[in-house]
Amino acid sequence: MTLNQKLDWLIDQWCGRRALRPLRFLLPVYSGAEAHTDQFAILLEGLRDVKGLCRSELTSEELKLVIESVNKLEDYVKARLGT
Repeated sequence: MTLNQKLDWLIDQWCGRRALRPLRFLLPVYSGAEAHTDQFAILLEGLRDVKGLCRSELTSEELKLVIESVNKLEDYVKARLGT
């Protein structure tokens, strides 16, 4: 599953059960399209907020996908910024 597919699936799950708090953090930062490094860094921050502030509202499968997405974005942003 690609990053966009993971995030789309998470959004569908949260919409389906009206999990508004994680949606509040992810929707404003997720464009669903290819993005620039700055946009990926902003998306990373939104996902970190979901991971840290909404953990109790996530299923174990959702939390796993959030963590995988955070890790993938961290690696990508670090590689692009050369840090």
